[in-house]
Amino acid sequence: MLTDSHCHIEDDETALRAFQAGVGALLNAGKDLDEALEQLLMCERFKKLRDEGKEAPQMWTSVGIHPDSAPEKLDKIQVADIIKATENPFVIAIGECGLDYHYGAEYKHEQKEMFSRHIKAAGMTGLPIMIHQREAEEDTLSLIDEGIKEFGKLTGVIHCFTSDENFAKEVLKRGFYISASGIITFKSGENIAMVFRDYPKDKILIETDSPYLAPVPYRGKVNEPAYVVKTAEKLAELLGLAVDEVAKLTTDNFYRLYKKAKG
Repeated sequence: MLTDSHCHIEDDETALRAFQAGVGALLNAGKDLDEALEQLLMCERFKKLRDEGKEAPQMWTSVGIHPDSAPEKLDKIQVADIIKATENPFVIAIGECGLDYHYGAEYKHEQKEMFSRHIKAAGMTGLPIMIHQREAEEDTLSLIDEGIKEFGKLTGVIHCFTSDENFAKEVLKRGFYISASGIITFKSGENIAMVFRDYPKDKILIETDSPYLAPVPYRGKVNEPAYVVKTAEKLAELLGLAVDEVAKLTTDNFYRLYKKAKG
């Protein structure tokens, strides 16, 4: 079965549709610590369903502050708050966090400071960091390097990878994964798709980033984890593999990165 390594869903029915479509695990990614409780409750509900022998996906979450929210959260969320939130067994990663200069160039300082706090939390807990990066390659690498210098090692993923081959090479040097979204099915995403064709297979994840970026043929509709199948089909074409091989590959990679998750 497939694994959607990054989605944003709020209702159980969406997750159950994903399972029926062949998606066995979901990482319902965090964007705001204030919303973490609802995500954790959803994870608990799905664990209960599975414990009862019912058909349902495994579900985990992550904790973090999206760069869009950095200015309003800077005085509220400190490193200790992020670390405290990771104590829950369903929290397997730190993020979604990072830098977005496409929409937030006017508050770069606040974004960088908040991202730095997440990097520190990742370094102190050993959990992978889930990075949002848009038009901020240089600063993203610089802050990752500061974290590696301080803690010796960081692990993580550039989720919904939308950059170029040069950035991919730098990410790989640091041992990070990259994650393919529905963008690789777009005509406008051909250059991004080629990055995945050439990236080491053991460092690739797959995601929907739902409810955004629905893959072809659902482009323009509300995205959901069930549609990760279409992205997997495109990735299979790029890598010269069967779809079931891509499912196993990306699921194995998921559990290798997110060691706190249990397959």
